[in-house]
Amino acid sequence: MHEFAMSNHALSRAVDMAVDADEIIDAIERPRESFWSDRTNSEWRTRGRITVCVVQDPGGQIVATTILWSKPSGWAADAEWELPEGRTMTDWSGTRAMAKARKRNRR
Repeated sequence: MHEFAMSNHALSRAVDMAVDADEIIDAIERPRESFWSDRTNSEWRTRGRITVCVVQDPGGQIVATTILWSKPSGWAADAEWELPEGRTMTDWSGTRAMAKARKRNRR
């Protein structure tokens, strides 16, 4: 296993999403899909139900910057729960279109 770090935001997302460490490690080390995002300036590594966005720090260490649901169904299921304090509901209408566009860009 390679060592990696997680940003405070990625840790917060993991807790919010109830994602366990094994899922994060699998996505980072053995992604089923990965692609570079110019928008976030990071590599998106997907495995199972999550996508982990990673960058390399100046010393070469991998840093997870955020964790996302890999499918629109994950986002929809997440929206059914009450939002944590300080979070506001966003417009989910473009989620499916964004996922399809992301998939097209991987080809």
